[in-house]
Amino acid sequence: MSLSLSTDLISSRKTLLFMLVLIAPIALAAVNLHNRAREQTPLEVIESYLKATYARDYRAAYGYISAADQRVWDEKSYVQAQGEFTGFTAQLAGTLANFMDLKVTEESSHGHRAKIKVDYSVPAPEDVSSLVLDWDSEKLNSLSAAEQTLLLDALAARQRSGNLITIQGHETFELIREGNAWKIFQGWSAGTKVKVHTLLAGRSDVDIKLSQNEIFTRGEEPFQVNLKIKNRGRERLVLAMRHLVEPSQAADYLEMIECGLGRSVVLNPGTEQEFSMAYLLNESVRKNVRDLALTYAFEVNK
Repeated sequence: MSLSLSTDLISSRKTLLFMLVLIAPIALAAVNLHNRAREQTPLEVIESYLKATYARDYRAAYGYISAADQRVWDEKSYVQAQGEFTGFTAQLAGTLANFMDLKVTEESSHGHRAKIKVDYSVPAPEDVSSLVLDWDSEKLNSLSAAEQTLLLDALAARQRSGNLITIQGHETFELIREGNAWKIFQGWSAGTKVKVHTLLAGRSDVDIKLSQNEIFTRGEEPFQVNLKIKNRGRERLVLAMRHLVEPSQAADYLEMIECGLGRSVVLNPGTEQEFSMAYLLNESVRKNVRDLALTYAFEVNK
C-alpha cells in the first residue's frame, strides 16, 4: 500500500509539472499583453506628469523623468527642493488636477524621440483658496473624514456647474523612449542649478516659504521663484528685500523680467502675501556657471 501511494504521488507530481510547463508560456504571454496594454503614449505621459506636478506629487512626477536626468538630480533632492503636499491636502490637489484639460498643438517624432507642444487649462488654486482653508496643510490634514467628504463634494459640484476659474498654460516637452516606456527629457546636465534661500535674522514672527529651493534652468527659458510671507505677530510689519547672488560676477548677467518684491512689503498682523519673481540668465552664465545661489535677504523697516 505504501508503494502504491508513492507511485501515485510521483505520477501526480509529473502531471502537475507537465501542466506548469504547458501553462507557463500562456501566462507569460498574458502578462506581457497586460503590460503592453498599460504602456502610456507620449501624450499620456505628459498629462500624468503635469497632473502630478500640479498636485505637488513630486514623487510620482519624478517617475516620468528620463534616466539621464535622474542621474543629475536624485529623487530625494528633487522632492525636497519642490516641496510636496501630503495627507488630505495632497488628495485635494489631486482632485483638482484631474479636472485638467489638455490638447496637442504641435507634434513631431523621430525613432525613439518625440517633441510635443501642449495647451492646457487647470483650476486656479487661488480661486478655491477660501474654500480649502487657504491651502493651509496643517488645518486641511486635521479635518475629520466627514469634513473632508464635504469639501471634496463641494469641489466636484463647482466643477459640474462650470464655476471653477481656470488658468491656461502651454509647454513643449521632449520625450525619449526607454525600453517600453516614454520618459520626459529635461536636459538637466546642460543646465544651471539655482539654489534659492531666504534670510531674515532675529525674527520668529515672520514665516517665509519658498515653493522651490532648487531650480534647473536651461536654454533661453526664464525661471520663476514663488514665495509666501506671513506675519504671525501682533504688529504691522514693513519688509524690504535685496538680492544676493553667488558667484557675485553672475549678478550682472541675471536679468529680472518680473519682480513681485520690487517695493517694500506691508504685512498686517495675521496676514499672508504671495510673490512671484522671474529671471533670465545670460548665455555666457549658462555656459560657464553650473551652480548659482540666489538669496532673498529681508530686513524689517521701522
